[in-house]
Amino acid sequence: MIKNHEEFNEILLAKRNSGSVTCSFKDMNQFVNTTTNEIAKELFLKELGLKPKRIKGNWKQIDQSIAKKILEYILSMDMAYDIELETKPLANMLSNYFLNEFLSNAIYYTNGDFDEDDGFFRLRGWQSITDSTFDTGVLVIDKNNIGILWAEDND
Repeated sequence: MIKNHEEFNEILLAKRNSGSVTCSFKDMNQFVNTTTNEIAKELFLKELGLKPKRIKGNWKQIDQSIAKKILEYILSMDMAYDIELETKPLANMLSNYFLNEFLSNAIYYTNGDFDEDDGFFRLRGWQSITDSTFDTGVLVIDKNNIGILWAEDND
């Protein structure tokens, strides 16, 4: 069982053996002068060195069940080559940990379009927020926290 964010990040960085992964949580109170979730998202992503202007106004709001599928996908597969990653056996546990850090009324966002053909869930298209060939993940906001779990892969 994962004890805290530090241990969670250690597992992510050690086991996702392809590309890179960004995971961060922040207290929404640090955006006290921010009036909208859009502004909070932009500031949060800038702090992480991501490129929010590329997707501004085009985030796709999703429900928690789709967020979980996306997280399990990025923790299981290399997006460039559809190769299973070392994190695949841990994908369910890791995605549950991340999602459970937020309140039940949290709002979930992604940049991607996904297909689920023949039982395979995969990225079909996306609006990049990095310089990598492939990038997607989930950004979550509730009244207390904002967080992101994002993967990047290159071909």
